[in-house]
Amino acid sequence: MARCNGGESISSARSSVTSLDAVEEADLIHWINDPNGLGSISGSSSSNDPECYSSSERPVLYNGRTLLVLASGGPWWTRGFDLESCEEGLSRFGIQISPEVYKLPIQATLMSSEVRRYMYFSSSGFMMLFTPVFYLVTWCCLYSTFHVYLSQYLKSFFWAFCLLVSVVAVLLTTALLLILHWQHKKINSNTDLRLMWTNENLVKHNILVGAMDGTKYCSSVLHLCFIYFNIRGCERRLASLLESRRHAGSGLQSLLREKLGHLYIVIETTQVSALNKVVAGSEEAPLLPGNDGGSPSHSSMQPKHVFNTLTSLVPEGTSEEIAYQLLVIYSGYYVKLLAMNQLPHSTASIHTGDAHVPCLCQYIETSILKLSGCES
Repeated sequence: MARCNGGESISSARSSVTSLDAVEEADLIHWINDPNGLGSISGSSSSNDPECYSSSERPVLYNGRTLLVLASGGPWWTRGFDLESCEEGLSRFGIQISPEVYKLPIQATLMSSEVRRYMYFSSSGFMMLFTPVFYLVTWCCLYSTFHVYLSQYLKSFFWAFCLLVSVVAVLLTTALLLILHWQHKKINSNTDLRLMWTNENLVKHNILVGAMDGTKYCSSVLHLCFIYFNIRGCERRLASLLESRRHAGSGLQSLLREKLGHLYIVIETTQVSALNKVVAGSEEAPLLPGNDGGSPSHSSMQPKHVFNTLTSLVPEGTSEEIAYQLLVIYSGYYVKLLAMNQLPHSTASIHTGDAHVPCLCQYIETSILKLSGCES
C-alpha cells in the first residue's frame, strides 16, 4: 500500500505533506464542452480547446456538472497533469480559485512515483497485457503438470486433453478478472482516499475532484475529473439522518465502525533521532545550546527516522461533523463513479436532479451506511 502523508483527521491533513517536488506539465488536457451533459471519459473527450463563454452565455452550473477533465501525459513514468491550466478552465465557468488550493494536495497525493506506479499496475491497460500472459502461463502449468502423470493415457484422446486444459485455463483467467474487477469497484485507499485533502479545500468552492483510469490506443491514461457540487444540502440531510439514528438508540458509532472499519490511511512522520545529542562532558560538545560550530547544514545532516502510523478513518464527533467527514471521505470515489457512468440512473435524486443520478448523501445513505430505512 502506498504511503499517504495525511493528518490525524481530515481537517488536519494540511500540515503533514509539504515537501514533495513539483510535478511537470502534461502534454494533453481534455475539456468537457457540452453545457447540457455530464461528459464522459472517452476518445471524444479529447476535443478542441474549450469555448469562450460570455457572462450571459456561461453554462448553468448544477450538482454533478462536469467542469473539466485533465489527462496525464501517459503511464506512470511520464509527466503528470497540467495543473496550471485548471485556473483558466474553471474561470470559463465563472469559478475563481487560486492554484495553491488544489496544486499542492494533488502533487503530494497522486504525483509521487510509488502512487503512479501502483495506478499503472492496477489500470485497465495493464490488465489487457496481463490477461493473455496469465492465460498462457496457466495453460502451460496445467498441461505440464497433468501430462507427467497421465502421459500413458493421453495418446488416444490427446486433443480432448488439450481442449480440457484450455477450458480450465479460461475459467481460471475469468475468475481472476472477476475478482480484480470486483476489487476495483470498491473505494481505493491509494487513489480515492488520497484526494480527501484536495476535496476538503475545493469543497469550499463547490468543486469536487476524482481520479480515474482510462484507455486510449490500448494504453492506460490517468484522468482527473473536476465537477461542480454544492454539498451544503447533502451535509444537512445526512446530518439529520445520523442524528435520527443517534436518537433512536441504534448505535451510530458501532454502525460507522462496521461500515468504515476497513478504511485506513498510513501517516508518515519524521523525527530527529535522540542519539544525535552529544553526551555531556564530551570534548566536542558545544559550550552553548545551538552552537554547532557555525555550520548551517548541521541540523540538515542529522539522521532522521520515519515512522508510519496506521490511522482509522471512522469519523467521530457530532452528527454535523460526522456528516461532513463522510462527504469528504467518499467525495473522490463518488466523482470517479459519476465520471465513469457507474452510478445508477435516478429520477428521484434530491440534490442532483439535473444529472439524473443519486446525489452524494443518497449514495452514502443507500450504498455505504445502508440507511434506506431512515426517513429522509
